[in-house]
Amino acid sequence: MRILVLGGAGAMAQVTIRDLLESPGVEKVGVADLDFSKVQRVTKALKTDRAVPLQTDVRQTDELAKLMKNWDVAVNSTWYQLNLFVMKAAIQAGIHYLDLGGLYHMTLKQLKLDRQAKDAGITCILGIGSTPGTMNVMAAYGATKLARIQTAKLRSGSATVKPGADVFQSPYSIRTVLDEFTMPPIVLRKGKLRKLPPLSGKERFVLPEPVGEVEGYYTIHSELATLPFTLDKGVQEMDFIVAYPLEFTKSITMLVKMGLASRDPVKVRDKDVLPYDVLATVVDSIPKPHEVELDVDVQRVELHGEKNGRSVKLRYDAISVPHKRWKIGGGTVGTGVPPSIAAQWLGKGKINVRGAIPPEQCVDPLPFFRELNARDRGIKVLEYVEQAKNLS
Repeated sequence: MRILVLGGAGAMAQVTIRDLLESPGVEKVGVADLDFSKVQRVTKALKTDRAVPLQTDVRQTDELAKLMKNWDVAVNSTWYQLNLFVMKAAIQAGIHYLDLGGLYHMTLKQLKLDRQAKDAGITCILGIGSTPGTMNVMAAYGATKLARIQTAKLRSGSATVKPGADVFQSPYSIRTVLDEFTMPPIVLRKGKLRKLPPLSGKERFVLPEPVGEVEGYYTIHSELATLPFTLDKGVQEMDFIVAYPLEFTKSITMLVKMGLASRDPVKVRDKDVLPYDVLATVVDSIPKPHEVELDVDVQRVELHGEKNGRSVKLRYDAISVPHKRWKIGGGTVGTGVPPSIAAQWLGKGKINVRGAIPPEQCVDPLPFFRELNARDRGIKVLEYVEQAKNLS
């Protein structure tokens, strides 16, 4: 297999790349990004000629499609706003595609390319990281055990287990984080999708240790674009809440309230600038510390429904711990490993559904859960009914 990773200089992508290089049957991994100097540093650190450095601008669809034709599968780890560019190039090139999610609205646009993907004979998996991704697959697995679903609660949280350098660090793209804090979240209420105000629905909930009690808000996320329809069990209520570490939440909330995440232009020395762009650029320019923060990350799906005429509550937790050899935090590992697994399955022909589809419609749950915890990846999926059962 020859697998191309776009946005290859990013943190999540580097986990995907490492996992691919350690997987049997993967011949080459293309590490592509706009900044070629960053790509060169990444591939040099990997110390293998199986990692091929490449420079590309994913917004140039025709050129990207030409590059893609040399590969079997494209993993899109770029910013979600670029998903359509990359997906259209993959369809043009006729190779399988997957990404880390489209933050709801982009996912809806990508789903409209389903017919084109089918005509090209390819599979485009929309959102196969941790959330969306593993969370969707857990929800689909739980749905098979229930006759009806009334409520689906989707929750995400983490805790730092080893602090890094004393600099501001975003768990993933700061632009995506700012969008999550400022865009109206989508929730399902009485079977209908509704918009709510940003930073509403504050909730405290308890996740497995060492995470413990956390606090989060309703957040816009790709799961709500597909799960209300794909679970197909009459679900009436569904929402997604993310709980960042408290200090991080306070910092981002303050920046948002100060207007520094606004997309409305302001005059600075007779020039129009977007505070959102300035803030994101400043955060991105912060030098990456040698001592990175290590965290434990938990994704949760809680389903309330019925089976055999009885009320049933199911809970699934995907717990990602820091990778011992790579010395990378659980949140990054939990997001970067699933696309590696899915890309390999696509390359091996283990996923045969064609078109633009979410992971809950094409990823076989139990084999996927076992793969998450194989080869020291350190991602366990637990099922709770009366007592915990390890599904990995």
